[in-house]
Amino acid sequence: MKKNVVPYTKARDQLPTFTIINCEHKDLFWRLIGHTAILYKCPLTGQLSVFESTTLNKFTGKSGVQLTPFGTWLAHYPGKVFARVPKFGDSGEEAGIERQVMAEMFIKQYIGTSYPDLKTWSGRLKLALSALDFRLFGRDWLTYKGKDDGIYCTMLVIKKLQGCGLFDGLLKSSEFEPDDTRGNKKIFESNLINTVYQDEIRLK
Repeated sequence: MKKNVVPYTKARDQLPTFTIINCEHKDLFWRLIGHTAILYKCPLTGQLSVFESTTLNKFTGKSGVQLTPFGTWLAHYPGKVFARVPKFGDSGEEAGIERQVMAEMFIKQYIGTSYPDLKTWSGRLKLALSALDFRLFGRDWLTYKGKDDGIYCTMLVIKKLQGCGLFDGLLKSSEFEPDDTRGNKKIFESNLINTVYQDEIRLK
């Protein structure tokens, strides 16, 4: 079913830190690969920023892990953009402040980290194995064990959720791909901790 586009000016106040962004690029190749990001909202100014890892953000001219004002990013993204808003089981102010602090610490730790090196076999294999699953006896036997230190888009999102205590930390973040956060994959929904993500709303 086609989703109606919600104007960003109406949606932005309802998009907190940890909102997941799912994208469908206009080009078929990149649309098949997919892209995932996560939002950060400054508690002092209300500024929304998108935290992502990408091969190249043509607007900023940067690759790897970066933080960009969301309104500007949204205007330049060449395709459809969807948001999934989180609902937390602990709604107290203290818990919310703790999550926010952890989110900020994670950004400071990982911003500037490189994307997987796609010029190497190891870097390419890292991305390929994130999309390939062979589960037997409760284990995925097609897991990446190489030495590439780069972080790709969905890996960054999962690592951040894990680092902030919102996702099972025993799972390898490199085993997740963009489609896993679209709301129809049990492996994502069932491993959230004290958190539920709402259905997607389309922003573009």
